[in-house]
Amino acid sequence: MKIILTKDVPGTGQAGEVRQVADGYARNYLLPRRLALASSAKIETQVVRQRQRQRQRDEHEVNQARELARRLETVAVTISARAGDTGKLYGAVVNIDVAEAAEAQHGVTLDRRKIEFEPMHEVGESVAVVRLHSEVEARLRVRVVPT
Repeated sequence: MKIILTKDVPGTGQAGEVRQVADGYARNYLLPRRLALASSAKIETQVVRQRQRQRQRDEHEVNQARELARRLETVAVTISARAGDTGKLYGAVVNIDVAEAAEAQHGVTLDRRKIEFEPMHEVGESVAVVRLHSEVEARLRVRVVPT
């Protein structure tokens, strides 16, 4: 029987693929659990359209992430923190501080979990790596100044 998988099925295929499987496997396992649909010309054209829309959405997301990365590469984020006479900070500057400063200074909302940043314990400059998309990452300069 020819089917179209609606979800990933280990050993059978990925969602959206058209597969030829045994009739009993399709009738008794895949179809009742809604893991697949019986294939027809109408359903196959719908699947093709969905793939095209998904590909366009993915391309759009990657392009937006690349544009944001270009923008982030050219700017720096300045964070003021309390520091002693030697330049040591009383606390540490961490990724959430970088995310908040980026939003306040440049209007860019960043997910703190996607910012790879070694905590800074001294006044100075560092670089934070921001993962904007699985294919795109940006380097954001972070400047810590004493208050």
